[in-house]
Amino acid sequence: LSPDLNAELRAAADRSFAVLRSAVDQLVTLLPAGKRPPALMMSLHIWAMAHGTASLFGRGDGGRRPLPMTAEELLESQVLIYLQGLG
Repeated sequence: LSPDLNAELRAAADRSFAVLRSAVDQLVTLLPAGKRPPALMMSLHIWAMAHGTASLFGRGDGGRRPLPMTAEELLESQVLIYLQGLG
């Protein structure tokens, strides 16, 4: 379902991404000055991880495989590994 087809869905998607971007803006300030990636790039990386996780757990067809953790656990571990890589 494309957010562009529905103004309310687009507004909700924009608000959600703004919350993520705001959190990342704050998080970036905790990284060493010489190693700070652009906040927008980090936001897009985390958004992509969340989208992939949602796709894995949200499939309603025969392609879904059982996983040994919840979607929340998987996304949390992805983000922690990503942040550890940034220092």
